[in-house]
Amino acid sequence: MSLHKSASFSTPRLVEASAVIEFTFGSEVCRAISEALKPEVMLSSERFVKTAVEVDGESLKLKLRATDLADLRAGVNSYFNLVKASSETLSSQL
Repeated sequence: MSLHKSASFSTPRLVEASAVIEFTFGSEVCRAISEALKPEVMLSSERFVKTAVEVDGESLKLKLRATDLADLRAGVNSYFNLVKASSETLSSQL
């Protein structure tokens, strides 16, 4: 019985991928969404995407950083949907 020798692959080089997403809401909504995202952002240090949230008046800015483009895409998608759900919930409460 012969053994098949598999092709050796080099370890992929780590790259830096980042995105900034800026939303415009009322200042109260920005602060509320920022507070709602805090638990998720704190957990981001344990995941593949590092995230920071900034609020400046009526602007909510998410900064995401990853070492893989697929991880960044997934993070952007997740945070976008969290912000969307939060803003829809807040607008239905007003």
